[in-house]
Parts: sequence; C-alpha cells; structure tokens
Amino acid sequence: MRLIAFASLLASIALIGFVAFGGAAHPLLELSYTAGCENTNPWQSTLAAEGFDIRATQVDTLSLSEQRTMMLSPAPMRDCKIGRIAGYHLIGNIPASDIIALLRRKPAGVIALARDNQTLETVAIHHDGSIERREVAQ
Repeated sequence: MRLIAFASLLASIALIGFVAFGGAAHPLLELSYTAGCENTNPWQSTLAAEGFDIRATQVDTLSLSEQRTMMLSPAPMRDCKIGRIAGYHLIGNIPASDIIALLRRKPAGVIALARDNQTLETVAIHHDGSIERREVAQ
C-alpha cells in the first residue's frame, strides 16, 4: 500500500513540474552576456534550480535582435546580459516566477521582459516600444 501511495506522489510531482511550463519540463534559456558582466552566475543558478536549462555564451556584441530589444527598453533597465526563451527576450535578472507567467500566458505583442532595479518591477516591453509594468513576485 505504501508503495502505491509513494508512486502516486511521485507521479503528481512530475505532473506539476510538467504543467508548470505549459508542457515543456525544461525550457531552454539562451543567455548572452558581455565580458564585464559579473552578476550572471547567481541568476543562472536560481533559474537552474527552478528547472530551466541554460545555455550561456559570452559575446563581444549582441545580435541585431538583442540590440533592438535592448534599445527599446528604458536606459535604467538595460543590462550586460540578455536571455532568449520561447521567442521572448529577458533583460536583466528577471525572477523565475515572472518568466513562468510569461511562458504560460504568451502575451501577444510582448517581445521582452526587463527588470527595473529601481522599483523592483518586471516590465513587459511591446513591439511598438510601449511599456507595461507588473509588480515582481517577492
């Protein structure tokens, strides 16, 4: 009886992990960062603990798509790193909960999330350059 209960518990945990990312148990986050970017490792570790697969690459210059996205974000929100996941960009240390919410909702018109380090908000950046503010989950 205990074996059946334990197997049932394990199946439930696996299902929760599978559903959390809308069907992808380990979403891939491709991270580009510049040589002087010193704060990437703690963020990568946090995201890896939340189930993200991370492919980090040190670059000399960002791709044109990354540069465009970075330029659409307000200057105080620009960072030395930018990630790509499921067609979206992530600028700065975006909390895992905000990334998961983005992947679940898949909002049309949003091209990126950026971290406003002054207000501790996650900001959605739209194709037209407009900004939508959302409070960061604490």
